[in-house]
Amino acid sequence: MLEVLGVDSESETVYAALLSGRPTAPADLAGATGLPPGRVRMALRRLQSCGLVSRRAGRPVVYAAIDPEVSLDGLLLAKHEQLRRARARAGEFGEQFRRSMTTRDPATLIEVVTGAEAVRQRADQVVTSTRHEFRAFDKPPYNPGRELDTNQPELELLARGVTVRALYDAGGIRLPSRLDILRMWTTAGEQARVLPELPTKMGLVDDRLAILPLSPGSGPNPSPSFVVLHRSAVLDALSALFEALWAVALPLEFDNGSSTDPGDLSSEEQLLVGLLTAGLPDEAIARQAGLSYRTLQRRLRALMERSHAQTRFQLGIHAVAHGWVKAPTSGPVAAADSGRGM
Repeated sequence: MLEVLGVDSESETVYAALLSGRPTAPADLAGATGLPPGRVRMALRRLQSCGLVSRRAGRPVVYAAIDPEVSLDGLLLAKHEQLRRARARAGEFGEQFRRSMTTRDPATLIEVVTGAEAVRQRADQVVTSTRHEFRAFDKPPYNPGRELDTNQPELELLARGVTVRALYDAGGIRLPSRLDILRMWTTAGEQARVLPELPTKMGLVDDRLAILPLSPGSGPNPSPSFVVLHRSAVLDALSALFEALWAVALPLEFDNGSSTDPGDLSSEEQLLVGLLTAGLPDEAIARQAGLSYRTLQRRLRALMERSHAQTRFQLGIHAVAHGWVKAPTSGPVAAADSGRGM
């Protein structure tokens, strides 16, 4: 436990044995700790240099522990000061790097990563480097199985208090079992919103990096290509795009405490919701349901009131999120892109 303060495990063991308060000879410490006498003497020298033990004058030579509230607090304060200086130095390096960006070759601002495994590794590295906020565009296609990826890097970000905001393409949330994963992320603290369509898959790390697809690949073994963008006007534009779309997107809510049980919908209502979420226009829905256009409008308005939806799109998202309609159980899931973590 004290290794962070520069005290190795053997030295910590010897120090713990000395905390009885009685000055002890190295030979006795060897018997108490089970360590060879030579290693005990080395540990005592290290502890003495750290200010954790003192050597008493006279013979035989004995050592005593110094009060931990004094000695360990001193080490902690010294370590804190070292970290403060290191943080300040890192800030200086960052500022130096940012100044150099203005004169760098523009080609160095763009990093191209090719190949599914290389993309996954680089993306995970980029995501886990987030300090304050991670923002994402999430949309199909996904690699086979990645539509159900638990996205461990994001869960780790949320666990350490990083803000995560995700915009979802409506097509992605209708994939089989996808909603279970989205519920897990939002329960962990993710802020989620939905739009009918997103322009691309993308991840934004603070205001420092962006990662997004360059080419989806082709052929039986597609090799996706992604780009990592560093600080630049392009990165600023992507950040502005995210914020503009976030402002008009709909919150993805799974339980507002007043949702209608799917079993409470009549067969006609289930048909209407199913046709609506399938993307059919009102005229086609009316024909399929055998209703007049005016009656269809009344039925849809009633469903919107029950779901507290302001728009048809909100009604469709609510219907999928609360199980009013089932996600498709079959159909192609393209394998040209990586999953949420890119």
